[in-house]
Amino acid sequence: MTNALTRRRTLQALGASLLPLPLIAAAQAAFPNKPVRIIVPLPASGAADVSVRILTEFMQQPLGQSLVVENRPGGIYQIGIQAVTSAPADGYTLIHLNATMCAVQASLKRFDMLKQFIPVGMMGSTDAMLCIANNAPFKTTQEMIAWGKANPGKLNYGSTGPGSMEHLSMVSIMQRVGITGNNIPFKGGPDGALALAQGEVQAMALPAPLIIQFKDKIKPVIALTEQRIGFLPDLPTAKEQGLDIPTVNYWGGLAAPAGTPASVIETLEKAMSAAVNNPALSQRYMPLGLMAKFSGGSAFKAVIEKDLQWLGDAVKSANLQLS
Repeated sequence: MTNALTRRRTLQALGASLLPLPLIAAAQAAFPNKPVRIIVPLPASGAADVSVRILTEFMQQPLGQSLVVENRPGGIYQIGIQAVTSAPADGYTLIHLNATMCAVQASLKRFDMLKQFIPVGMMGSTDAMLCIANNAPFKTTQEMIAWGKANPGKLNYGSTGPGSMEHLSMVSIMQRVGITGNNIPFKGGPDGALALAQGEVQAMALPAPLIIQFKDKIKPVIALTEQRIGFLPDLPTAKEQGLDIPTVNYWGGLAAPAGTPASVIETLEKAMSAAVNNPALSQRYMPLGLMAKFSGGSAFKAVIEKDLQWLGDAVKSANLQLS
């Protein structure tokens, strides 16, 4: 009697201890079972915000759940970053990362994207080019280098401020070709492009949409890409010109808080891949000057690492000290 009772209680206890396991497995398999938030650390209506909102339209069906975009601008990205890192690492709160954040991290070191987040995937990118003013005392890349060496420190180039992507791109280019110059900061890329078109500065690294906007008023001389650019097929890359210059891309992608389960990352990555590879999304991105391009989490991480490396080198080269 006693032995039978003991066996019965043992089996009951064993059954109770196993009960949570299928429940946990079911919960993991159910992701996502509620809407997913995407924090955009930039103001609404900008190109980054619009691109994310378009992505959510195409990502809902493969994910099987709605996605909600929340703009958290300010604090040089830190308000948006805090909103994501303070949320549970369960895949229900994501962040939109962009290439400019790499420049900010390299310059200010206030956050660490690869320690705080797990890359999910890249959604698209915009090519960049080195452009010169039509009234500049040089017309080609080699002429600019020769003029810069003959006139040390006199090359005036535009940027969107110290430590910006445009600034560090020019620092890297000049350091690698052996010339120096003066950084002339502007409030934003359009202001800098306008100044270049009006001959107020002699050179500037610019993204494709601004080059299209100021077509014939500025002259692209280097495609800062691995391959030639579709709408400028005659523009040679840096490599084709014998120059060892980093690839400059204005990319965007999604990431989850560090600690998010691998199975959740995989689910998000698959849904994102289906969305970005949809030809209809590509058509929606074109007016933004954005080329739809999916890269999975591992490849996206490699892009971030590469950008952080050359941008960090540029910060050291410029002896840049920002606070």
